[in-house]
Amino acid sequence: MGNEVDLKIRYRHHQDEIDDAFKWDGYDKVNGILMYLIEKHVKPELIPARSRGGTRNLMKPINLIENGIDDVFFFDEESNEWVEIATKWLINA
Repeated sequence: MGNEVDLKIRYRHHQDEIDDAFKWDGYDKVNGILMYLIEKHVKPELIPARSRGGTRNLMKPINLIENGIDDVFFFDEESNEWVEIATKWLINA
């Protein structure tokens, strides 16, 4: 946890342009950013309980675009450029 770095991100939330900083642990940038956006902007859905032996309750993939998140970029310090996260990752986060 002590090696976290602020990673600049830029995204659109319901037509508002937002510049933010994400605490990156140094491992998986894209999935870390997607989880950060989900925790920040997506309301949790309760999964109904099932009796033992029934089908498992699995979380479905979250579509960030349906939740108003679009045009997600992060700033890559090595190339000194903004890198876009592909729309397919936003649909199936």
